Amino acid sequence: MTASSEVRFGADGTAKVQSYVRLTGSTWIRCCTYDDAPPILTIHDGPAEITITNPGQGEVTEEDVRFGRLLAEAVTRYAAELEKHAAKDSATAAGDGEPAGRAA
Repeated sequence: MTASSEVRFGADGTAKVQSYVRLTGSTWIRCCTYDDAPPILTIHDGPAEITITNPGQGEVTEEDVRFGRLLAEAVTRYAAELEKHAAKDSATAAGDGEPAGRAA
């Protein structure tokens, strides 16, 4: 994974942090589950680590579930788009993606 971050400051002095994560073959993605605590989702590669969990002290709210479902839906869309682009790129590399035409 390669990761980069940048900090931008608005005219009013408000800071915004934007991070980019590029997943590679050495990236570890896992979800740790516990009987007595909320799950923890981690993405880890070298010095970069992202941890996703709920903000509560052990309790899980309906809002936590809603955010988890939103995350799952976004990841599902992301994977579907990757599959679509990979199929298109594969077809183009094989010569199937070139436009057919004929001379006038």
